Amino acid sequence: MRPWKDDVVDALRALGGEGNLSAIYEQVALLRSPRPKSWKATVRNTIECHSSDSDNFRGEDLFYSVNGLGLGNWGLR
Repeated sequence: MRPWKDDVVDALRALGGEGNLSAIYEQVALLRSPRPKSWKATVRNTIECHSSDSDNFRGEDLFYSVNGLGLGNWGLR
């Protein structure tokens, strides 16, 4: 199965490079089926682990917080 980060990248590309979490969830839902029960938490964790804007940053810097942390708007670097 492909990595979640690839689904989030493709979701943000479909949204023109930026989107709020609700829109990102909608796009990811189109890309991944079946989804585990906690899939939305997995999407959020994936974004945070791949954003140097987040305290949870752990790797490849793929995403940025558009309007500041806590507002749920993310962009593709």
